This record gives sequence, structure tokens and C-alpha cells, in this order.
Amino acid sequence: MLIYAVFLVVGKISKRAFPKIGDLIVLVLIFSISLWGGAQISGNSLTSVLLDSLLFSLLVVLITFGVGLVFKKSAYVRDRTSLVYTQLKYGAPLVLGLIAGLIIRPSLNFSEIINYELFALAAIIGLNMGSEIKFRAIFRVTKDALLTLIVVIVGGVISAFLLFFVGAIPSLKLAMVMFLGAGWYSYTGPIVSAYFGPVYGVEAFLVNFLREQLAFLFVPLLIRAKPNPYSAIAIGGATSMDTTLGMYSSIFSGEYSVSAMMSGAILTLIIPIILPLILVT
Repeated sequence: MLIYAVFLVVGKISKRAFPKIGDLIVLVLIFSISLWGGAQISGNSLTSVLLDSLLFSLLVVLITFGVGLVFKKSAYVRDRTSLVYTQLKYGAPLVLGLIAGLIIRPSLNFSEIINYELFALAAIIGLNMGSEIKFRAIFRVTKDALLTLIVVIVGGVISAFLLFFVGAIPSLKLAMVMFLGAGWYSYTGPIVSAYFGPVYGVEAFLVNFLREQLAFLFVPLLIRAKPNPYSAIAIGGATSMDTTLGMYSSIFSGEYSVSAMMSGAILTLIIPIILPLILVT
């Protein structure tokens, strides 16, 4: 958290960003986590992790959409939707790492390695966010963006409590971090891995990765029944500022594209603060 905060200020002052370096660190982290996971889990366990992750991500998508329906809001939906292709570059290191770990079974100090990678990620995220963020814009954030933010958080909390109490996830703290990652898989996976081990790290990564992909599949379907902008945008979570923004722009009018970007940006700003606080309390 301290590294993130310091580099947020540095980025704001210097106005310098290094998105390619940040992307490279993310890819290395994904590979490290999946390599660790592949080295630790058996083929049967891997199948279980994949199935659980898919079910968990589907659950949080549907619960989040349902929470948004509490706010009785309807928006004009464009007839034509343009879906963004899956980010294969993030899936590739995950698959390669799992395969390499299962075959090679390397014996490395993964916990320490991932910790240093997390420090680097916190620094570069802070630097990049600081260089782009306009604090005045945050203070002027629209009501729609704030309501979407509430839906994301409430949906994540309900999903966490539900899966913890039915025994699907052994720790409430783990469940909270996993679902309040809000689709930011490249951050949630590593931090869960550092605290709970590689198996849950891979699962947290997949839950949030699949949430993003399911957004492309389910949002156009769900809004046909209930064209609620808060529900739809909340499914994308933190990704609504970038990856899924194109989809929301093609579905809704301009004002909701702006609120989608704002809610995603705020989530991207506060997730690196909220998740560590949950873990240390």
C-alpha cells in the first residue's frame, strides 16, 4: 500500500507512465502464479479449480446484476453491440505456466519471488495511475458512477458471504478479496497467492478473468430483459474503464459510457487499498 501511494504521488508529479512495463510485469506475475500452481496441484485438482472458478464467476455476475435491479433505472439500449475479443495475451501465460508447472514441478521460493513482483506491480500501477488521474474529475463524479460502484461492492460482498457460508470457500477473508477484486485479475491473483498460496491464487485470478469474459457474453443477453445500466456496468467492475468499455459504449448512450469509465477508474484506484486492508485486519 505504501509503495502504491508513494508512486501515485510520483506519477502525479512527474506525469510519466510506463504502460508497457506494467503490462510486462503483469504477464510475468501471471506466469509465476500459474507455474507455482501447476507445481503444487495435481491434474484432478486443476480440473476442480477451473470448474469452481467458472461457477464462482458466473455467480458473482448474476448476483451483481440482481443487486443493480434494486435501483429501478432503465436506459436506452442501442440495437447493435460490438463485443471486444478476449485478451489472449493474458490467457497464454496462465496456460503455459500451469502446463510447465505440472510437467517440470520446479522447486523455487515462489512466495518470495511473487512478493517482489507484487512490489514492482504496486510501484508501476501507482506511477501509471498517478500520471493519468485527475483528482478534480473524481470529485465531480456522477451519481450514476457512484451508484454503479455501490452495486459492484455490494454484489461482491454478498457473493463472498454466500460462498463462505455454504462452505465453498474456507475463509471469509479469502472470499472477500477474491470477489472484491471486481474483475482485476492481474492484481487479485497475485495478492491472493501471496497470502493463501498458489492454488487459491490461480482460482482468484480465474474468477476475475472469467468475470471479464462472461461480461461480454451475459451483458448483451441480460439487458434485453432488464436494460438497467447500473446492473450491466457493475458486471464489468474495474474493467469497465478499459476492456469492457467498448461494449458499454456500443450498448448505451454517451452518458453511461462516461459513468462506466469513471466507476472503473475509481475501482482501479481503490482496489489496491481495499484488498490489503482486508488481508491485514
